[in-house]
Amino acid sequence: MSGALGTVGLMLAGREPERAAIAALLDAARTGSGGALVVRGVAGVGKSTLLADALAPASDLRVLRTSGVESESPLAFAALQRLLWSLRTRIDALPAPQAAALRAAMGEAEGEGDRFLAFLGTLSLLADAAEQAPLLVVVDDAHWLDDASAAALLFAARRLQAERVALLFAARDGDARRFDAGDLPTVVLGGVTGADADALLSARAGIDIDPAVCDQLVAGTAGNPLALVELAGVLTADQLAGRASLPTPLPLTGGVERAFLDRYRRLDEPAQRFLLVAATDDTARLTVVRDAAERLDAAETALDAVERSGLLRVDGDAVALYHPLVRSAVYRAATSAQRRAAHRVLADVLTGDPERRAWHMAAAADRPDEDVVAALDGVAERAAARGGHEAR
Repeated sequence: MSGALGTVGLMLAGREPERAAIAALLDAARTGSGGALVVRGVAGVGKSTLLADALAPASDLRVLRTSGVESESPLAFAALQRLLWSLRTRIDALPAPQAAALRAAMGEAEGEGDRFLAFLGTLSLLADAAEQAPLLVVVDDAHWLDDASAAALLFAARRLQAERVALLFAARDGDARRFDAGDLPTVVLGGVTGADADALLSARAGIDIDPAVCDQLVAGTAGNPLALVELAGVLTADQLAGRASLPTPLPLTGGVERAFLDRYRRLDEPAQRFLLVAATDDTARLTVVRDAAERLDAAETALDAVERSGLLRVDGDAVALYHPLVRSAVYRAATSAQRRAAHRVLADVLTGDPERRAWHMAAAADRPDEDVVAALDGVAERAAARGGHEAR
């Protein structure tokens, strides 16, 4: 299988339980037992693909779609206005108080209107539209919904039990903005592994993938389907077959990185430097990362900002990035000078770890350096003494 359609199909590999949950939601709506379902997951895990798949067998349902848009998130009822625009001629059939409030919410009448009545009008309008045919309402990027639209749609979602309406949300996990729908049925998309990951990689690359390489790529991406597809397209045949080593960090293209970089670039400069040091470090020790970051004028306030962004979490003296792909995204986005600076300060603080210190010294060097040579020679000698001839 190849090409865009093949990739989309394979992005659904291992998603049978989630597809079954959506199919059950649509079947219930057809019989007048409406409901809602929230699909959650990190960027690139296949939420939008799953929503698109839900539309394929829904030819007998009327479909309404909207999505959250970051630039519109401060605008009250912006997403709801786009969703209900095709139904606006039905508003006059609603009870007068609901109709007036909903028209005000959609900008078709003066005043703010009563929010409860606007929410009730949303539910009534969806139920009225479903009288002619079962209705599927699809809301993508729900984490970017404006607050008023989110509240209206959640109000409706909790009251669909006797309606022929299915409401399907997709929301990104780990973003600074959250879609708070904790009381609704939810499925969480995780990464793919094993045969599903191998099928995804093989179909995109057009060759068999070495099992050990597949395991490495799954570990490096947490099984993110979009990341695996991108890697299969940029790694060489020798790398995928295990005849050549994989690059470090993994050479991801823009599809997955963009979602993490958007959050990274919203941080101020000290917080960005702190996160780059964390992405460059491989000890996972907070004391190491913090001491190194302080040498780049990124202090405790920078750590606080990075934690609030959700891109990094701290547990005692352990520090962990939100997702393995954050490391690749942040490191690749930095300039060569910024990367060398991060390696240099890590080498400065790792005085008790000669192997790691030597590696960071080498990565920080931009010209021949006798101190780096000596450090690498020392590491090689110690590796040989332990029988680590490959490492030497």
